Amino acid sequence: MSVLNKETRNIQNPALGAVVLWRFTAGYAEGSRVEEPTPIPLLFLVLLIAFHQETAKFVTSTQRPSGLRGFVSKFADSRNAKNDLILSLHHRSLTMRRLTTQSLSLAISSKLIGLDAERGVAFPLSTTPAKTGVPQSVRSMLSGVEKLGFWCSQVSLHEVSIILKVAF
Repeated sequence: MSVLNKETRNIQNPALGAVVLWRFTAGYAEGSRVEEPTPIPLLFLVLLIAFHQETAKFVTSTQRPSGLRGFVSKFADSRNAKNDLILSLHHRSLTMRRLTTQSLSLAISSKLIGLDAERGVAFPLSTTPAKTGVPQSVRSMLSGVEKLGFWCSQVSLHEVSIILKVAF
């Protein structure tokens, strides 16, 4: 196994993915007016954004009030010219489907996330973020996905699909 593959596996693993999904659902619950649970299809977009360095950088650098549209508009900015990253989200969601499923399963069994299969939604069982033992690099990832969850809660699932150019 090459060094790059080993490093990728160390970072893109179900345990980290479970925590990332948990913080996304916490951000979604915070952003919705009545703490609505997160639609499960949205969870399949989280890891491909959080685990992709260039995309995650745009999440981190976008202010919370800018919203999902503000985040996406940064990709089209002439200084960045990264529209291809948005257009590749759907394909990347398909390639990361297995990791997302494993991460969701681990998040449920670890009691980070609850699942309502009848309604097709997930919800955080705790919204309090971890305070200690989290490396700074992971902290920024977690705050970024909380922000992403908040943004997604402000628009409908259909609007997320249109804005991010993905199909559910």
